[in-house]
Amino acid sequence: MNITKEDFGHLSDGRQIERIVLSNNNHIDISILTYGSIIQSLKTPDLNGDIKDIVLGYDSIEGYENDPYYMGAVVGPVAGRIKNARFPLNNETIELQANAGNDLLHSGDVGLSSKVWEAVMEEKNDSVKLTLSYMAQDDEGHFPGNRKFTTTYILNNKNQLMIYLDATSDKDTIVNMTSHSYFNLSGKPHIYDHLVMINALKTLAVDENLIPNGQFDYVLGQPTNFSRGKHIREALDKMPDGLDHVYVVNKEAGKFGITAKVIEEESGRTIELVSNQLGLVFYTNNFPDGTVIGKNKEAIIKHSAFCIEPQHFPNAPNITNFASIVLKAGEKYKSRNQFTFGLTSDEHSH
Repeated sequence: MNITKEDFGHLSDGRQIERIVLSNNNHIDISILTYGSIIQSLKTPDLNGDIKDIVLGYDSIEGYENDPYYMGAVVGPVAGRIKNARFPLNNETIELQANAGNDLLHSGDVGLSSKVWEAVMEEKNDSVKLTLSYMAQDDEGHFPGNRKFTTTYILNNKNQLMIYLDATSDKDTIVNMTSHSYFNLSGKPHIYDHLVMINALKTLAVDENLIPNGQFDYVLGQPTNFSRGKHIREALDKMPDGLDHVYVVNKEAGKFGITAKVIEEESGRTIELVSNQLGLVFYTNNFPDGTVIGKNKEAIIKHSAFCIEPQHFPNAPNITNFASIVLKAGEKYKSRNQFTFGLTSDEHSH
């Protein structure tokens, strides 16, 4: 196990950004930036031992500073969309900064994805740990409360990456954080051959602006059904615009449960996600048109990656039947997520 730090360049305002690399004994290397708490690269071996970076992103800090897609970032204070960029809290209406039409998406340009975080590194026998923290001022982005946000990345020799997202506030506020990596396990320019299982029988129904309206859609018989596992191609054949759905994870609130599993048969790479979050956004990278250039000077194109983002339900403060995302003053917000990076051969050897 190993954890190292290096310079990753300077933001346009001159602040220095560092890249911290967590490595285990099985050739898994995860690079994280102090900007946006971003997973900048995630290298894993395939069945032949060929090591590839399985997340999209950029080679320079300029790429991330201008990135329209929240690549690899920790998104918060609130992930997803909030209708009309406002919500009720303690008998008042809080007005946020609209950045997607009239709505708020991923907390706008004042969100955690564009902040510089403080890093603390720790090395243990069988794991390496990186803790990133950011202090947000009261009313920053119009969210109430002086808040402390923490992202903890722990990599161990079982090829598990823990992503722990924590927050505290001195005033009642709302928090719903997630990790927004764009995965492609294949090394091909598309994700059609990935086999995906999502432990969910319902998705959240949304309005024309992709905002949950409080209703649910059952997935049985629909292209959105991944409950028994199928290739992404099968869904995209019927839904050429792609998937951008919030799945209702089939488990008790607050408990850990298998949320999703992805297998790429040719490379043999697998990801298993276990989370304590109620929802999972499954997104097939529908918007890029090739104008944004990513790592290795390659254009970022439609359906070139997928996101599996554990979180609570978007727009929750405006929907009475959704579980609350209000964080009371003095209480703790805790999102617990474990991504296990495996190979199909591991499963045959058990």
